Amino acid sequence: MTLSLNVPQLETNRLILRVPGAADMPAMLAFLGEDRAEFYGGPMNEHDAWHKFSAYVGQWMLRGYGMYSAVLKDSGDTVGMAGPFHPSHFDEPEMSWLLTDAKFEGRGLAAEACQAVIAHLFSTLGWANVVSYIDKANHGSRKLAERLGAQLDTDRPSPVPNCDSYRHYPQGAVA
Repeated sequence: MTLSLNVPQLETNRLILRVPGAADMPAMLAFLGEDRAEFYGGPMNEHDAWHKFSAYVGQWMLRGYGMYSAVLKDSGDTVGMAGPFHPSHFDEPEMSWLLTDAKFEGRGLAAEACQAVIAHLFSTLGWANVVSYIDKANHGSRKLAERLGAQLDTDRPSPVPNCDSYRHYPQGAVA
């Protein structure tokens, strides 16, 4: 049996952004088992990776929002995830992103997915801002946050050790 949620699917030029599901599991479990997943708690064994992915999926039921799976329109490949992640120990949702395989890096796919999700959060859901907690050593994500227009938020410390808070605002909004 498959449970269906009424969640809007987002589209960009190259991507479909949809609720994550079983079709995304192989790519996500592989990613979480690799060294590339170091900023997501990895590398993990298959059991722990399944639980992490299940938390991403389950958040949609618990919060009514969550990370979208980013899927290439032309091939159907799951290239990553993007969206708000909100575990119980966070005071607010965190705009997060990941690419499942190094072959998807450097193509602007993470930026494309994040722009669509952030626009949805602000224009459709009416969010005033959203934070990203980024490890000080994660230079790629720091660059992407800045490319997306996020500003370093020194007033709000991250609940995640060794991370800085980057705040995203709607276009034209001032911190």
